Formats: sequence, C-alpha cells, structure tokens
Amino acid sequence: MSTETTPKTIEVRMTESYSTYVVHDSMEINVEDYPELEGMTEEEMTDYILSNASDMKSSNEEWYDSLYEELLQMDVVRDKITNEESEVVVEGFN
Repeated sequence: MSTETTPKTIEVRMTESYSTYVVHDSMEINVEDYPELEGMTEEEMTDYILSNASDMKSSNEEWYDSLYEELLQMDVVRDKITNEESEVVVEGFN
C-alpha cells in the first residue's frame, strides 16, 4: 500500500505576454540626397528603403549614424498593446 506525502510548499509565479505596436512620427527625405535611389520607381524605392534603411545615411549625420536610427528616434505618435495574456504557472512541489 502506497502513501503519498502532501507537499509543504508549492512554487508558483505569474507570467505575462503581450504585443506592442509603436508608431513613430514620419519624416520627409529629399530623394536627391540619396543617389542610390536615382532612377528607381516608387515601388523600387520603397523596397530599397525597407531593406537598406540601416545602411542608408541619415538626413542629420551629426546626430544619427543611419536613416534607420533617425527614424527610430522620431517622436512616438501612437502605441498600442494587444494580445495581453496572463497566466499562473505552478512550477514545482516540495
């Protein structure tokens, strides 16, 4: 006959997860300042910027190393948290 011992402690914790969507203010860049964009269609420019913003020069090279960095530092105009979930997790018994 087997007897089970009742645990004296239970280790529990709370976990949280969520998705955050942050929109930064937009900025205008002069296409003439970016020779790599010369001769491209609007669609080609869009694709190029999406793929290469971190390698493109900033419009303010005194303050930023790349266009990507400059865009990242623009003011936040909106943020939203979605898919919020919380859960109690039982991790072990002693």
